[in-house]
Amino acid sequence: MSVIRSVVTALGAACVIALAMAPAVLAAPKKTHLLAMGGCPPWKVIEGDPEATRQMKESCQNDVNAIVAGFKKALALDDANIMTRVDEQATAQGVRKAFVELDEREKSGDRVIIYMNFHGGNIDANYNGYDIEDEVLAMYTAVEPKDFRQATINGDWLTMKAVRDLTNEIEAEEIVLIFEVCEVAAGYKNFRYNFSRRNQRDWKGREAVIFTSRGDQAATFNEDGTLALFTELFSKGLETAKSGNLRDIFEQAAIDTHRSRRATCMKEENLENLFDNRWVYLDACTQLPSAFDPYGLLDDIHVGGDTIASRWHDLKDRKPPQKTPAREEDPFAWAKDYMGGQTSGAVNAAPPMQMPTMQPAGPYYPY
Repeated sequence: MSVIRSVVTALGAACVIALAMAPAVLAAPKKTHLLAMGGCPPWKVIEGDPEATRQMKESCQNDVNAIVAGFKKALALDDANIMTRVDEQATAQGVRKAFVELDEREKSGDRVIIYMNFHGGNIDANYNGYDIEDEVLAMYTAVEPKDFRQATINGDWLTMKAVRDLTNEIEAEEIVLIFEVCEVAAGYKNFRYNFSRRNQRDWKGREAVIFTSRGDQAATFNEDGTLALFTELFSKGLETAKSGNLRDIFEQAAIDTHRSRRATCMKEENLENLFDNRWVYLDACTQLPSAFDPYGLLDDIHVGGDTIASRWHDLKDRKPPQKTPAREEDPFAWAKDYMGGQTSGAVNAAPPMQMPTMQPAGPYYPY
């Protein structure tokens, strides 16, 4: 939420006879829906630079236009399946209504892409009556809230958990979320530790989340100040790609964003204000978008031509046998070998196993 212009967001085992086999191509979803939203509030200004302030206020509309044009070209979207909400339409209430309308439009088997462009950051907030620290999206308001936490209590701004809950109501088979927001990967845990719960409702779909900045990075403008940098590069990739998939386009836009931003900060005229100030540099000059895509959805959204599909549709209905632990069985017994082979203290306990090179991720925090 800095007022510095550079900191502000706009923001082969299965291949038996390879030569005789054609590339596997997934059937297209029934429909693809796009909801693109952005809010550039009037109270956000860049002190001493009215032109930059004007550009910032126009950037949300520019970004929404760019993302719509990109996806229309790449995925041949029907105008009837595109929804946009900008500024006064992108208040917290407007965003909630847009999710409800999207939920009414989409059907099982459809694909949904949601793009959200707002100011934001990781702050003290309130979610369902509990005080938490979470990534917060500053939805459009006519006046800047005096108390950011209170804005989440009032519902004027939305925590990432609240946005996740809205998304969980969407029952489409494929869901792609794109967050063009500062520090937005601070909200990664909200999706990572909720994902299995969503599938416990017998949802058979896949979800991918694109974060345009890490949890300690600003989402920045292009050098002209007219578009969010990642949105500009990603949209151009969508418009110009003749083959490949969404993962290819994302990965290229991500590394181009990182390299472009570092190059800008190392220009002679920016050395004193950006490069030399290490705190500013780490926040404003190192942007590297990331994606949470556990089941390869981005790989399977094709842009022209034929690309090799993942095995998701072969395996999505797989139901492995469920072993119910006995009451006295330790459900975390599998982890003991990775913790030095400690046991309950039995005299004849087995000696500790050698620590493997690859260890399981953890600990697991059930957010």
